Amino acid sequence: MTNPFVLAIRRDPAAFLGGLDVAELRAIAEGCVAALEKHAKAGDTTAPAALQAIYRKLGDISV
Repeated sequence: MTNPFVLAIRRDPAAFLGGLDVAELRAIAEGCVAALEKHAKAGDTTAPAALQAIYRKLGDISV
């Protein structure tokens, strides 16, 4: 895959994500959830588990 976003996050996720502000992180998270929902509705059997993992992780967050 040659997408610069994917390459950067694979190379050093902490550095890449640490350099983003809250609005950018929110946009990425919303895009990921939307893509996973689309994949799940299209029959991808791995997408529902990935969505569930995201929702669980978000449920564990305390501010």
